[in-house]
Amino acid sequence: MKPAGERKSGRGWRKARIAARLLYRKAEGPLRPRDEALARRLSQDPEVEDRLIQQALYYLGGARKHDLDRKLVARGH
Repeated sequence: MKPAGERKSGRGWRKARIAARLLYRKAEGPLRPRDEALARRLSQDPEVEDRLIQQALYYLGGARKHDLDRKLVARGH
């Protein structure tokens, strides 16, 4: 077994959880410049996959994820 630092899925999962937390913060209000910069970097990181972010959103709070989905859909119309 590889050490934790070498497993790509572990790093990607941690980064996806951070991205999910940033999405929840964004839903609550504007992000700070530091958070925006981090979100920009994470959005360009190949380890941070959409499916991992979705899983992280459910992991951090399933009910909150549904509220976030509704807000994002409402913004798109």
